[in-house]
Parts: sequence; C-alpha cells; structure tokens
Amino acid sequence: MKTILIPVDFSETSAIALEVAANIAKRNKAKIILTHMAGVEDSLHKKPNDFEEAIYYSKLIGKKMEDFIDVPFLKGILIESVLQKHVSFKSISQLAIEVNASLIVMGSQGKGTVPFFSGSNAEKVVRSSETPVLVIKDNEPQFSPERLLYVSDFQLETVNAYHRIIEAATMLGSRIEFLYVNTPGSSFKSSYEIDQTLLKFFKEVKRRDPISAINMVHRYSDYSVEKGIMNYTSLRETDIIAIATHGRQGLSHWLKGSISEDVANHASKPVLTVKM
Repeated sequence: MKTILIPVDFSETSAIALEVAANIAKRNKAKIILTHMAGVEDSLHKKPNDFEEAIYYSKLIGKKMEDFIDVPFLKGILIESVLQKHVSFKSISQLAIEVNASLIVMGSQGKGTVPFFSGSNAEKVVRSSETPVLVIKDNEPQFSPERLLYVSDFQLETVNAYHRIIEAATMLGSRIEFLYVNTPGSSFKSSYEIDQTLLKFFKEVKRRDPISAINMVHRYSDYSVEKGIMNYTSLRETDIIAIATHGRQGLSHWLKGSISEDVANHASKPVLTVKM
C-alpha cells in the first residue's frame, strides 16, 4: 500500500492539502499519515513545570487532529496521525523515509503570497526531502491534474528525477508533458544542439522511440527560464509544474538564484519537486 504524508497546522490551507491527498489516496488505494510539529520536546527544556503543560498540549493537539480529520471525503481511507515532539522540518523528511511515503503533500498560500523556495516551511521540507513533495496552492480544493509539465534541461544528472517524476505522474493520474526553455547568452542552444541533448537523454532513460520522444518536448524561448515557465504556462493548460531539485544545493543547475523563488511566487499552479 502506498503512503501519503501530510504536514498539518490545522489551517484552511492544510485542509485543502488533506482533500487533495484524499483524492490521490482513493485513486491509488493509499493510506494517509498526518503529522503535526507540536514542539513538546523543546518546551520541556524551558522550565520544570512545563511537563504538565506539554501533556495538556499533546492532548489538545490530539483532539484538534480528531476534529481535523472528521470530514466526509476521508471515508474509506486509512488514516494515521503522528505528533512530532520537536520542531524540525528535517524530521518530516525523516518520517517520510520511516513510513516509506511515496509522496509528501503540503499546503501553500497561493499565488504571490508565500516565497515557496525562499525560507518558507515548504522550502525547508523540499531541501531535505528524499521523497517527492507536492505543494498545493490554496485554490486547489478540486484537484484533478490531467497535465503535468516537467520542466528540465535534460542533462544526464536528471535521469533519476525523470524516472521518479514518471512514477509521480502515474500516481497523480496525470499525463506528462515536457518543456525545455531556451534562453539567450551562454545558455543558448541551437535547434540541432537541443535535439542532440534530448536524443542523448532519451536514449539514457531507455525510451522505446527516442526520436518520437524528442518531438514530444515543447521548446520555448524567453529571456530567462522563470519567464519562460510563467509565460508558457499562462497560455497553455497545465495542472502541475514539476521540477527536479538538488536538495540542499537548490534546483537544477540552470535554475539558480531567484529563478525558483520567482516561479513559485508567481505560479498559481501546484508545484511538484523531485530530488535528483
């Protein structure tokens, strides 16, 4: 059985992430594990009489969790909850490994409001997570992702991410599409050079017909990668933007600096990150 992990803070955004995860769980006959970072262990070190307060807080969170999952759309889904006893976003990633989670689903505040890759909670999880992370915006209660757009430079270092994104797309019930953004300057490639890059990549991932795969990749020219992604997705139907990450080292080497922040801050679509 597949497992979906959801970090929750009992906000409306977390509730939307839970509903999205429920849709995915039903499609895959998966179970859901919810985790809340209570900070109980940290509070015990502040003063001696904090122990009783920590126990009370644990019971309170337990009640809030019961109320949080008391919703009709969870009917028929196996649900478990884990109270994290210390505040550490790395612990979410570690828990995902321990429970063999196939996907982490997190909520975000939507377009332009939370710097997803810039010091936000989601970034802290993404940077340490070996598990694919799906960040849902606050406008996605009805989640039916038909098209997943994988944006890549198709270098060989992204081969592992490619396979994991294929798996994630299958789990989400999405048809995968590919985008290569060509930019001016040192990153510019001629059409022939792009074709050669793609041919080498699709041979490496053992596509049955690499030539046909090349023709499936959308090419888009713009002054920067982030502008290319935003402009491309604004004119075409895209349900999820998928990007490979280096974890602690940030996104793929061609997605440096503020590019990741700009994409996430301005994207109104969910973002799926998969570690290389």
